[in-house]
Amino acid sequence: MTTPPPSVALMKLNKSEYIELCDRFRDKAQEAHQDMRAWMNRALVAESRIATLRAAYEPQTAKESN
Repeated sequence: MTTPPPSVALMKLNKSEYIELCDRFRDKAQEAHQDMRAWMNRALVAESRIATLRAAYEPQTAKESN
């Protein structure tokens, strides 16, 4: 079992160290946001392709059952 990292309040950092820590967290958050947007865009493309395929194949299925 791993121990959680210490609280930032307990680290007793100076101003420049806090700024560096904030920059690091901001960079990680921006990277995660960009990754999420990339996956969201992939999902939107896939949904669009599925809708196109459904429009192409579902009417044929309805005609075949009659």
